[in-house]
Amino acid sequence: MGSERFIPATHGELASDERQRTIAARQDAVQVFLRGQDASALAQRLWAWAQTDHSLMAELKAWAAQSQTGDDPRAMKTAITDLLRSPGFLDWRESGAYAHRAEKVLDLLEPVLATNPVQARELCEHALRRLYKASEEADDSNGAIGELLHRVMDSLLRCLRAAPPSADWLDDWFGLMEADPWGLWNESAVLEVAGAAVQQGFQRKAARDWQNWLASHPSGQAEGEHRFDYGRHALRQRYLNVLKSQGDSQAALEMMGSSLSGASEHSELVAYCESLGKLREALQYARAAARLHPTNRRSEQDLLRCYERDGWDEEALAIRRGLLERSPTVEHFQAALKAAKAAGREPVAYRDELFAWAEAREQDAVVGGRFGVLSRGPAAAKGRHVGTRAAWLLAEGRLDDAVQLVQPPHVCEPQLLRTMAMQLPQTRYPEAVLLLQRVFAVSMPGASTPYRDVLEIVGETARRMAEPARSQWLAWLRAEYKAKRNFIKGLDAFKGWG
Repeated sequence: MGSERFIPATHGELASDERQRTIAARQDAVQVFLRGQDASALAQRLWAWAQTDHSLMAELKAWAAQSQTGDDPRAMKTAITDLLRSPGFLDWRESGAYAHRAEKVLDLLEPVLATNPVQARELCEHALRRLYKASEEADDSNGAIGELLHRVMDSLLRCLRAAPPSADWLDDWFGLMEADPWGLWNESAVLEVAGAAVQQGFQRKAARDWQNWLASHPSGQAEGEHRFDYGRHALRQRYLNVLKSQGDSQAALEMMGSSLSGASEHSELVAYCESLGKLREALQYARAAARLHPTNRRSEQDLLRCYERDGWDEEALAIRRGLLERSPTVEHFQAALKAAKAAGREPVAYRDELFAWAEAREQDAVVGGRFGVLSRGPAAAKGRHVGTRAAWLLAEGRLDDAVQLVQPPHVCEPQLLRTMAMQLPQTRYPEAVLLLQRVFAVSMPGASTPYRDVLEIVGETARRMAEPARSQWLAWLRAEYKAKRNFIKGLDAFKGWG
């Protein structure tokens, strides 16, 4: 005998199995009944049902068209129209049901694609237009219709690969792109499989369309200084992609430089110059962009990258200092120190300068608010928010200085206090407890059930407390917050602690 134990089924499991067997038996009985009926009687009954069910009628027509193996394009097109017809606005649930029914169009297209890819391409185009019409009045939050559109587009790409069309097909393709309400087309993917005739026609059209736009806009820019013209952007990007694909980098540079509009196009030009190794030109364009768009962060980053790469150390330091003063994060602090060293500044003196600047900013900080009033009496008025300097000190590994700096009445972000407490060794647990209790005092007023975060802080604090202080503090918590039942219930995890 093996070691396996027999585990008897529960009453609920037995009842569920019995229901499943009953359902299966009834379904088998219906199938047996249907197989015994006359085919003409079944066909008549099915047709009668389809008269009152649009989805069923569409599926029947699609089935009939598919049985003809694509020999009748008109019948196939009609079947696709019926299958993809939308009853009107579709909410997100109805969109999913519509897409589930509509995906049967793929079964219609597949056999035609295998035997007549040109006809299949035309049917794919028709299917896309029908889906576009449906999607214009649909809430496709779950993405079901969009996914089906992509699948039909994939079928179209297979048709193009199997039978590359003539250049005349460009008109059909551009008509499809204009009708697409969601802009899903990947032009490069189509060009890759459409063949030389379409590619060459596309290149000529891209150049012609951009030149026509320029002729009607002599400045090369959209009307309105701050207006984004999507039509201009699409035409410009299309022609630019053509020039790049042809390997004509000089023509691409000239085209980009003569039609610059907005910070993003300047940034794109800077990056393209860098990719070609034209670093001097990249710096020139980055400077121009910074002058035209002084508040744009991307332009600032482009200029900073060029300065640091090309050895403009003083200029790079000025930008790094500006970034620090706008956002005195640890990352910006460390980058400014590195830039200062590259610019030949004495590291210790410059560091002290930054700390003096940060301290000067603290003079107007308010004790309280989201950091809590952590000191009582007259001394509270002297407190400052020292979070910036504390974070920098921690980043330098100067834990002792950071702990000393944040002592009351000063305040800082609770997470910084918590980080300091976690880094203090066991010999300094009493200091860690005081820091964590400050964190708890700030966190608890805004906490809500199930109180996971504050209970975690309680655990971190209790683990660093000795008896009898731990028992006394836990007892105080139970008394102070007795109205917060879920918090008190969470404290039960610490019953063995006091």
